[in-house]
Amino acid sequence: MKAAVVQTDPSAPPVVVSDVPVPVPPPDWVLVRLRAAALNRLDAMMLARREEESPGAIFGADGAGEVVEVGATARDSGVGEGDSVIISPSLFWGPSEVAPGPDYEILGSPTHGTHAEYVAVPVANVHPVPDHMGWAEAAALPMAGVTAWRALVTRGRLAAGETVVVGAASSGVGTMAIQIAAASGARVIAVTSTEEKAKRALSLGADTVVDRTTTDVAAYVTDVTDGGADLALDPTGALWQPMVGGLRPGGRLAVVGQAAAATGSLRVQSVYWKQVDILGSSMGSPRDFSALLGQVADRRWSPLVDSVHPLTGIAGAYARLDSPERIGKVVIDPTA
Repeated sequence: MKAAVVQTDPSAPPVVVSDVPVPVPPPDWVLVRLRAAALNRLDAMMLARREEESPGAIFGADGAGEVVEVGATARDSGVGEGDSVIISPSLFWGPSEVAPGPDYEILGSPTHGTHAEYVAVPVANVHPVPDHMGWAEAAALPMAGVTAWRALVTRGRLAAGETVVVGAASSGVGTMAIQIAAASGARVIAVTSTEEKAKRALSLGADTVVDRTTTDVAAYVTDVTDGGADLALDPTGALWQPMVGGLRPGGRLAVVGQAAAATGSLRVQSVYWKQVDILGSSMGSPRDFSALLGQVADRRWSPLVDSVHPLTGIAGAYARLDSPERIGKVVIDPTA
């Protein structure tokens, strides 16, 4: 099969599409022929330190496709050959909903991932594709969707009628967080940076938008909410202080990434004086993923796909991931 194989030699091209053996699924796994996969910020972060990866690594946490082989002990699972499935990227989460266990990993490293024509995954990690989604939309959903869901709903305790501030509103996590929050009955304030990104945020369900490059985010949020938002989501690492500044007393900040800064900056008094909760959140459990799919099916929203690239053009897909013009998810078509 064709796969985007990571090169651990820093002097070589970062990733090369080449022929590798089709994986053989263990007894309780399935083999999926991928119709679409997607890129995440995690892929770019791992690629930047690729010399730490095992030789022959295949990245990719997101994917959707057709089951072509079912392992011997997975045949009583209800999953069969020919089923159209979406893949949950959280492998071996463990029994606790509080945090993943010691065996936890994200599909793509060390287990070979979805930037290939085929992928083998545990049967517990495949679910039916929502019937209103195409392949590209289905592949775009898993990592960003479950990350946004857990941060807002599980960790953030989002309730209908609350006001949510979504940072990096044009990112994969941001675009899905807007839709999750709106579908949950929340008022959404999207933080973004251009007129085009603002228009897209409003089209996804945001009630209002603030341009972080021209406006004091904390002052704006405080003004339009008459006292502050209930919950804020920061995928960037750079918005801690403006987000906390825009929260009401007792508000919550959910932190899910470091897309713009590896170290958050925050005045300590702004946390304790306002009784603010700062909540770390990453990925999501099997229950989180099932709950996300339930809302998606019920409210029939779909991820925003920025662009679709052939597997042979994965270098261009990575370049698009870093483009300041990108809005939504970058998808790979292994069949092209």
